Amino acid sequence: MIKYEKWPHIKFQKSWQISEPTSFMLGQCEAMLDVICREPLSPEYRKERYKVAMMKGAQATTAIEGNTLSEDEIAKINDGTHLPKSMEYLEIEVRNIIEALNSIRDEVILKKADSLITPELILSFHKFVGKDLGDKFGAVPGRFRESGHEVVVSRYRAPDGTLVKEMMTDFCNWLQSEFNYKSGVQSFTDKIIEAIAVHIYIAWIHPFGDGNGRTARLVEFFLLLRAGVPDIASHTLSNFYNKTRSEYYRQIEQSVFTGDLSGFINYAVEGFRDELKTLVDDVIDSQIKTFWRIHIYETLDSRKSSGKTKSVVKRRRELMLNIPIGKQFTIEQIMTDIPMIFMIYRNLSSATIRRDIEDLLALELIVKENDRYKANTDVLTKALPLKKG
Repeated sequence: MIKYEKWPHIKFQKSWQISEPTSFMLGQCEAMLDVICREPLSPEYRKERYKVAMMKGAQATTAIEGNTLSEDEIAKINDGTHLPKSMEYLEIEVRNIIEALNSIRDEVILKKADSLITPELILSFHKFVGKDLGDKFGAVPGRFRESGHEVVVSRYRAPDGTLVKEMMTDFCNWLQSEFNYKSGVQSFTDKIIEAIAVHIYIAWIHPFGDGNGRTARLVEFFLLLRAGVPDIASHTLSNFYNKTRSEYYRQIEQSVFTGDLSGFINYAVEGFRDELKTLVDDVIDSQIKTFWRIHIYETLDSRKSSGKTKSVVKRRRELMLNIPIGKQFTIEQIMTDIPMIFMIYRNLSSATIRRDIEDLLALELIVKENDRYKANTDVLTKALPLKKG
C-alpha cells in the first residue's frame, strides 16, 4: 500500500467546496446545455458545427503543449492534406488528437459506450496521443511510467515511477466510490466535477513521461460526453484552457500547493459557462437564419399570388437570400460586393434592381437607413415571447 504523505495533495477524497457562485454557474451551464440539446439544427449546420468544434478542440489541446499549427492548417490536415516535411511532427500530433476525439465521440454517442474510468481506458487514450511520434514523444504510447522514469515539471516533482501503476489503480477505484457513476443517480454537478477532478488528478500523478496534459483533456472530454454534454459542446473546456493558458497552469500549480480543487473547479466552471454562452448565441444565430429563409419564402410566395410572375418572384427571392444579415449596403454595394447578386442582375438594367429593392421595402423584407439597406430580421422579434423590459 502506498503511503501518500510525500504527496499530501493526492488525497483520493473530496478536497473541494462548491461555492454559491460556482453552484449558480453550474445551473447556468445545465440550462444552456438543455437549450442546445433541444434546438433542432439543420443537418448541414450540425455537421459543420461539429467539424469546427472538433478542429478547435484539437488545436486547443495541442497548442497548450506548444503545437503552433493554426486553425487553417488543422483544417487542411482534417481534410486529408499533408503539411511540409518540416512540420510533420506537429501534423502527427494534431492528427492523433483528431482521431482520438472522433473515436471517443463515436464510442460514447453512436455506440453508447458506458465505460467507467479505468487504468486501461486511460492507457488507450494515451496510446492515441503518442501514436507514430517515435523518439520525439518522451514516453511509450499506452504505457505508464515505471521505475527509474521520474518527472519534474517546473517546481513539481511527480510521484515516483515505481508507484504510478498502483496509484492509478487507487485513483480509478476512488472515482467509482466518490462519484458513484454506476448507481445511475449522478447529479449534473457531480458529472461536471468528476470530469474536472480527473483532469487535475492526472496532472498531479503525471503517470506518463509525455502526453499527460493531452491525455487528461481526452479523459475530461470523454466524461463530458458521458455526462450528456452534446458533441458540439464537449470541446469547450479545452478551448477555454488554451485561451487562458497562463491562468490554466497557475491554477494547476496552485492546486498542488493547497491540495484544494475549489479554485480550479471555479475557474473551469466559469470558463465552461462562458464558452457555452458563445455556443448558444451561435445556435440561436443559426436558428434566426433558418427562420429568416422561411420568412422570405412565405412572404414572396404570398406576393406571387397577387400578380408577380414566377421569374420575378424567384429573382427577388434570390436577391433576399443573398443579402447578408446584419450588414448595411448601398444599391451599388449590393451589386459589386455580393458576387451571387451580381450574377443575377448582370444582364439586367439598374432600374430593375431598384424596382426589386422598392418592392422588398414595401414587403418589409428590407429596411432603408439614409441611402443604405439591410435585411429586416428585426421583424422576427415579433414572434418572440413577450417579457418586461
